[in-house]
Amino acid sequence: MAPAAATTLSLISAILVLVLRVSMDRFEEAVKAAIEAIPAEFQPYLEDIEFVIAERSPDRVFGFYEGAGALEEGALPARVTIFKESHEDSCATWEELVAEVRRTVLHEIGHHFLMEEGEMPY
Repeated sequence: MAPAAATTLSLISAILVLVLRVSMDRFEEAVKAAIEAIPAEFQPYLEDIEFVIAERSPDRVFGFYEGAGALEEGALPARVTIFKESHEDSCATWEELVAEVRRTVLHEIGHHFLMEEGEMPY
């Protein structure tokens, strides 16, 4: 095998090793932990949010917020969808996945508090 072909094959093998897959139950544990880690003073504002876990996003995003926001009176309940496959594809370890899920949950909750993309901590 030519050196360039061997290098390419090694690179492809390394990339394939980095693909992380977890069960839906395990992924749900990461999402629940991220929500529960939000400080107590913010928890009451999360009561009207429906958190949904979906297998994949057609747009390859990590999460999606739907709703008017916590500061809007009489608004319908909000929904935060967290996409499992996008997280798995971007993380090589369980620890990385848990950290990325936490960032995603905080980011989508930021939208609930009417934060714009540029204002997000993540």
